[in-house]
Amino acid sequence: MGEPQQVSALPPPPVQYIKEYTDDNVRKGLAPKPPPPIKDSYMMFGNQFQCDDLIIRPLESQGIERLHPMQFDHKRELKKLNMSILVNFLDLLDILIRSPGSLKREEKLEDIKLLFVHMHHLINEYRPHQARETLRVMMEVQKRQRLETAERFQKHLERVVEMIQGCRASLPDDLPQVEGPNGVGEGSKNGSAVVGGSGQAPRLTSETMDVEEAGASSVAASQQDKRTTASKVDKVWDKDAAMCSIIDEIA
Repeated sequence: MGEPQQVSALPPPPVQYIKEYTDDNVRKGLAPKPPPPIKDSYMMFGNQFQCDDLIIRPLESQGIERLHPMQFDHKRELKKLNMSILVNFLDLLDILIRSPGSLKREEKLEDIKLLFVHMHHLINEYRPHQARETLRVMMEVQKRQRLETAERFQKHLERVVEMIQGCRASLPDDLPQVEGPNGVGEGSKNGSAVVGGSGQAPRLTSETMDVEEAGASSVAASQQDKRTTASKVDKVWDKDAAMCSIIDEIA
């Protein structure tokens, strides 16, 4: 007779599969193909299982005697099984003390084994409920984290809006006129300033400068006005730049 085949309780380590799927094997078509789907029955841990078997099989289908009724309370039955295991274990200790070689020892071991099988079966029936509860808790945690993130973002947004409104209120009402990029004069209107969306320095909006009045002014006065305007605009730019740096730090 041949030696009995050893059945491992665990599958082979993943390295035995990974090493077959190298780049060369995949390119040459030598990588093993995935196993075909199982249709009828399969072996696992030395036992044969059918593909259409239930995840939690009834005790009767496994050839095990049922100790509890079909309709029962899981919590109550688990307490009863726990107490029965404790009592049978004390009986087993008494048998081992009085007569270790008695046949009652084997009978008591079988009784304890049957009780443990029933307890394990009742615990397994809680697995679907446990999976649903775990998924529900995970979704609640994700929901709470997203709500907290949205709330923090809203608080930062409100602070930024308050800072922008405060900076706008601090601007003077009679800001000087500045020559725009198209040669058209730009200045203050209602004490508001607009920052360019392309990252350039802020520009002051104003009504269009009267070209005829600007042409009537003298050259010397125009140069003096430009120097004064440039000095005031630099101060406004410094304030806006400071405001933008504070907003970047908060963000």
